[in-house]
Amino acid sequence: VLLLYTLLGAIWRLCFSPVAKFPGSKLAALTFWYEFYYDVVCGGQYVYEIERMHEKYGPIVRINPYELSINDTDLEFISKLYPSVGKHVDKFWWSAGMFGNTEMTFGTIGHEIHRMRRAAFAKFFSPTYIRKLEPLLKNLVNSMITEIEKMLKEGKTVNLVHAYSALTQDVITEYCFSFSRDCIHKEDFAPHYYDNMQIHCSFAPIIKQLPYLIPILNLLPDWWVKLTDRAVWSLRVQDKEYRAQVRSVMSGGDVDKTRHVTIFHEILNEPSLPLSEKTEFRMKAEAESLVGAGTLTSAHMLSLTTYFVLLDKNILGRLMEELESVMPDAEESPGQHVFEALPYLNAVLDEGLRMSYGSMHRLSRSHAKDALQYRDWVIPPGTPVGYSAYMLHRNPEVSPEPDKFKPERWLNLAPAERQRLRAYLMNFGRGTRQCAGMRLAYAELYLTMGYVFRRLGNRLQLHDTEYERDVAFVQDYFIPAPSKQSRGVRVVGK
Repeated sequence: VLLLYTLLGAIWRLCFSPVAKFPGSKLAALTFWYEFYYDVVCGGQYVYEIERMHEKYGPIVRINPYELSINDTDLEFISKLYPSVGKHVDKFWWSAGMFGNTEMTFGTIGHEIHRMRRAAFAKFFSPTYIRKLEPLLKNLVNSMITEIEKMLKEGKTVNLVHAYSALTQDVITEYCFSFSRDCIHKEDFAPHYYDNMQIHCSFAPIIKQLPYLIPILNLLPDWWVKLTDRAVWSLRVQDKEYRAQVRSVMSGGDVDKTRHVTIFHEILNEPSLPLSEKTEFRMKAEAESLVGAGTLTSAHMLSLTTYFVLLDKNILGRLMEELESVMPDAEESPGQHVFEALPYLNAVLDEGLRMSYGSMHRLSRSHAKDALQYRDWVIPPGTPVGYSAYMLHRNPEVSPEPDKFKPERWLNLAPAERQRLRAYLMNFGRGTRQCAGMRLAYAELYLTMGYVFRRLGNRLQLHDTEYERDVAFVQDYFIPAPSKQSRGVRVVGK
């Protein structure tokens, strides 16, 4: 019976499935085990296999029994696939639970539930809120720079990946809970927190393929996990920390007891949300998602951008000259709006975003009610289809010499052309599911790059840092990851 079921299933997938007509590997069309091999056995490598499929089969390919991938520069179709308003767009169930559950806004499958959950805290990331908390951001960036200066004076090597992740984690935990782990002031910027987040992300492909592992692992007693598996234990410790933080906010209730209103006060006090949306489990899942996304993506972008700026004296010199024009006194702390007006800083940031991707994983969407027309292909309703920022950002039609860090590609452009090129950046996703924290991330990027290079630019030099080994993103754990041999972006004082 099992053999017959398998045979009939294979025939249906190859011949009668709604996506049977699309080109691609027949083995990938037959089974998810093809993706399992590249993402679990090989470690986050399926994105490169998909890239090879596109080279062989064309701009649209079938990459598993249900899903399509597109590698194309058609902005009109991208806007249709990721609409901002007016369309019912779901997330692909296969990808939704890759971080352990679908209770967080990020992992929500259904369009309406996602909209309800996102609306509860979206205003917290509005320009008004960002401006209100800008003094907090300035203080944290300045504190990080002070700690870097102390380490340089002591002749120590500074790992900027750890410094930046300490900063971004302290920012997002302040936003979420009105208190932080104070990673900035811990020894070497508390690298174990960064390491734990990387471990958590490395589990994403495994959980995606084997979702039943989570309830099984949760049954294991603490003493056994701590004794036998450091990686799983780190996840459990992190889970306990998030639960404790959420429980504290839920039991405290009164905003006056915290330094400022937090995201979780907004969610808990949102009258449109039913009580089922305000459980400790869901709040914990939301916290885990917000802190993870708010820490690693920005930290990686800042690290990569700093590496390339320090590597090229011309880029460094031009950037510092521009920063000096608006910060004659290096100890000033201008606001984000000052840096937003600087053409070369904007070009450096855009190029850093282009080369850091935000997410390497394809962002698959399913239009439940409408067929999509892509060139000569009609994509049936309900078919998950997506783009990967890794492939889009590196498309030579948009970015010639894509492996080179070239801020000048963003300069001397007409406003319409610059807007068109920026439309290809998918670091924060696209459409109704675009990252709610995008404005906060931009505030971090502007203030950090502005302050760091104005104050430390001529005092830092790279130390024992190789691009392929330490900086380049070579593993897709949804969030890009460098090689396992990476030592981070390391600097010493001149």
